[in-house]
Amino acid sequence: DGGIDPRSGQPRPYCGFYTQEQIRDVVAHAAALHITIVPEIDMPGHAQAAIAAYPELGVLGDKPVPLNEWGVNTYLFNVEESTFRFLENVLDEVVTLFPGKYIHLGGDEAVKDQWKASARVQARMRELGIKTEEEMQSHLLKRLEKHLVAKDRLMIGWDEILAGGLPPEAAVVSWRGGGGGI
Repeated sequence: DGGIDPRSGQPRPYCGFYTQEQIRDVVAHAAALHITIVPEIDMPGHAQAAIAAYPELGVLGDKPVPLNEWGVNTYLFNVEESTFRFLENVLDEVVTLFPGKYIHLGGDEAVKDQWKASARVQARMRELGIKTEEEMQSHLLKRLEKHLVAKDRLMIGWDEILAGGLPPEAAVVSWRGGGGGI
């Protein structure tokens, strides 16, 4: 949580980034300790920072400010083919950096209000024969799961990935109680 700088009263930026070389160092250090790092690239929600950097990935077409604190935000990736390709390219890079079997795609806390209000998202859902926003999330995750499986990786997601249809090879991490895991 970046929080507020007590001296200036201004928001402090949250996090930052690792270079590929830093990631390789972390992965090598973890491997020396017999630890496998499981990266999480959350989608379709928790996407506000990515959309701030690449507004064309969002639903609204605006450029939000990245959050500097923990919490749920309402920004979702859009469901255009170009965004799917972008996410596949991100996963390709993640696969090259993290040799472990699992890649976590999140799927949690994806507030669907933007998708519900978007004429383009609703039209895309009709084009794909998808009836609900939960099914749209499942469609996105199933497609990305296939992409990972083709690269000899398996998907993990939070228990919200159960809504709309579980991707067939996915592992579920149930954070809202044992039912989702069972």
